[in-house]
Amino acid sequence: MPVNTYSFQNQVRQLQEGISMIINDEPTLLGLIGLSGEPLFQTKFEWMSDNLNSNRANLAANLDAVATTFNVASGDGSKFRVNALLVLDDEYMKVTAVAGDAITVVRGFDGTTAATHTAASSEIRIVARPQLEGAGVGQDESHDRYVDYNVTQIFERYASVSNTQQAVRTYNVSDELNYQVQLRLKELAREFNDALIYGRRIDAGGSQPRMTGGLLNFANLKSSVKQNLAGGEVTAKVVNDALEQVYQRGGNVNTILTNTAGARQFSKLLGDKIQIQRQDTTRGGYVATFVSDIVGGDMATIVVDKNMPKDKVVLFDRSILSMHALNGRSLYDVDATVAGADFVARQIRGEYGVKVMNAKEKIAVLENVSKTVS
Repeated sequence: MPVNTYSFQNQVRQLQEGISMIINDEPTLLGLIGLSGEPLFQTKFEWMSDNLNSNRANLAANLDAVATTFNVASGDGSKFRVNALLVLDDEYMKVTAVAGDAITVVRGFDGTTAATHTAASSEIRIVARPQLEGAGVGQDESHDRYVDYNVTQIFERYASVSNTQQAVRTYNVSDELNYQVQLRLKELAREFNDALIYGRRIDAGGSQPRMTGGLLNFANLKSSVKQNLAGGEVTAKVVNDALEQVYQRGGNVNTILTNTAGARQFSKLLGDKIQIQRQDTTRGGYVATFVSDIVGGDMATIVVDKNMPKDKVVLFDRSILSMHALNGRSLYDVDATVAGADFVARQIRGEYGVKVMNAKEKIAVLENVSKTVS
């Protein structure tokens, strides 16, 4: 005799484990980072961000072969100290005075040749800051960590089937309602992933829902490194330039996130810049490893996610990105059947927030990338 009830009626089922299994099998950004086990305790949650001091600076204007004082980019002057050793192209310099962003130096230090340097292509590297024997205490170079925040977002789905559907067994589906719940979980996994990439930080209330900000939103909010390719394809130079700018901010990159079109563009680079490295033991759509021109050949894993915008590539440190459930609000479902109705239903709901730490220092976005491959 067929039944028209279902075994989990009036039960609250925790679905976190089920959606984690779905996520781990998906070649997406969320499949790569997973769901954090660290809960959130506020709908508006905060974290501390910090970064290493940079040892690189940029000229504010072109420098000829004679001048002994030059200006560096606004704010870069704080990186310099008297007696510091600098290298600019092939010329070494010794700092004799620092006044704000104006640096006075000995040109052509230690037998090197003073030369002309252009602001657009030359970079100053501070290679040493030697101290005199018996010197007093140094200068404090600590900087305030900054507080950043995001908000949680309620994710939900609803599954309903008629009592007739629930009673009839079709195509080896013994519980139609539970089958529909599993489909809704897959849709939620897709929505979680989109929140990680596209989410906008909206701290609303009352009649407006809160929204959690994602990777691209924080890149905009924190003025991360950006390069406009003006419809061009990805090149090794473009990627290396972006990596270098991230390093100048004291950050690092270990992941390059792209769509399928971008992945094909990376494949065109070939040479010693690409190492094919497919890994079945880790989740996410791994394509290859990009070896940068930075000294030491730093490497970043290229990950393809078909949900990424076709005209963008994001370079970032994936340790900065995580997704957390509000305490006690990880994904669950409850009986949503209306008394007397000829259907059974489940309401699926969970509340999650995204952390994007050090977005300014550890994210670079390539924009207006070609959506096709020549």
